[in-house]
Amino acid sequence: MKFIIDKNKIIKPLQKINSLLQKNHPNEILGNILIEINKSYILLTSTNTEIELIYKISNEYKCIPGKITVSGKKILDIFRIISKKSLIYIKLINKKLYIISKNSKFSLLTISEKKFPYFKKQTYKKKFYINQKILKNMLEYTYFSISSQDVRSYLNGIYIEFSKKYIKAIATNGHRMAIFKKKNKKKKFPIFSIILPKKSSIELNKILTHKKKKIKVLFNKNNIKFCIKKIIFTSKLINSNFPNLNHILKQEKKYKIKLNKDILKKALSHVSILVHEKIKGIYIKFKKNICIIYSHNQEEKAKYKFSIKYNYNEKIKISININYLIEVLNVLKYNFIYFILDENIQYLQIQILKKKELKYIILPLYI
Repeated sequence: MKFIIDKNKIIKPLQKINSLLQKNHPNEILGNILIEINKSYILLTSTNTEIELIYKISNEYKCIPGKITVSGKKILDIFRIISKKSLIYIKLINKKLYIISKNSKFSLLTISEKKFPYFKKQTYKKKFYINQKILKNMLEYTYFSISSQDVRSYLNGIYIEFSKKYIKAIATNGHRMAIFKKKNKKKKFPIFSIILPKKSSIELNKILTHKKKKIKVLFNKNNIKFCIKKIIFTSKLINSNFPNLNHILKQEKKYKIKLNKDILKKALSHVSILVHEKIKGIYIKFKKNICIIYSHNQEEKAKYKFSIKYNYNEKIKISININYLIEVLNVLKYNFIYFILDENIQYLQIQILKKKELKYIILPLYI
């Protein structure tokens, strides 16, 4: 195996593909990337056994075809220190990969490509095309609400549903929920629902852009594949039934309170100093044109008060996890948000007028 590559063409794919690699894993091959060379292109592949990521780079120079695996971290570190706009010469000799550029020469140990845990070839019976901006928004605005390592497997991923009327994504850990629901105007999608694992949602979100370009999606019962330009992203799916949450989404709303997001974030930064380390609970109180937010641990208290438009006769008080609220505020890039509550204050719903397809629900703490 022998080939030449321009540093500027390979450095970004290497950075992206390294995000999947398993550090200090007993199976050393999971820290390696697979390099495959032919006359037309260079393929870089990494996997964590749940996700497979492939980058295709066009090959402009003469080469000797072949394939091998090598430490992803080491080859990325080498490519980083090589000068910009440099041509890099790479060849495989006696199971060592030699990397040569100007005054530098490196030799790396390799592992046979036969030991690389390839994804098995799949038959994908369903296929469709989607604007990647829509998919990006679905993930970007919801994935942070996914649970981690919950015994209820359906909470460890984002639920994605396509129907004749709408496209929907829901992420929840059982105490909060992020919902993206957009009308299906084109109605060219197949009717289906899947649960995409958390790690897959995070990594796919990194790859997608807000450009209005279509990507191809193929899926079956166990796997889903996204073809994005010269990138192929394949993920296993969570095989579980996602619960029907319509009883929460259809809850009657009585109170609608407009808040300045920046002022609210400032208030949260003040009271977060003395928030209980384990519970992370804060109290939010509304009364005539005033919002009061306060926190306390065992012996200390913090309070922040600011003016709002609140014309209801009733005083309202709710306790929630401060981190859940901050994460919602961080993802919303708008000046004003709305707190919406039902009569019995069973749920806090957060929305913005300019993004009606988004809803965030946080359940109250009882402290």
